[in-house]
Amino acid sequence: GVGWVVQLGAFSKPADANALRDSMRSAGFSAFVEQVPTDRGTLSRVRVGPVASRAAAEQLKAQVAARTGTSGMVREHP
Repeated sequence: GVGWVVQLGAFSKPADANALRDSMRSAGFSAFVEQVPTDRGTLSRVRVGPVASRAAAEQLKAQVAARTGTSGMVREHP
């Protein structure tokens, strides 16, 4: 099954990704870091969710922005 997440950023330094993840968790969101290999090395993506529908992910994106001031992008997961 495909779910949806809100991606908040992709970082070359895992410590930066972990810091954002931790601040999202402190704000009450279910955040995680996902490692992704790219041509330029491994990136650490920070994501919130997952949720079952795109509509729920859009709602989650708005909640994250309202509560933390961080904007994100809705993406399919996994």
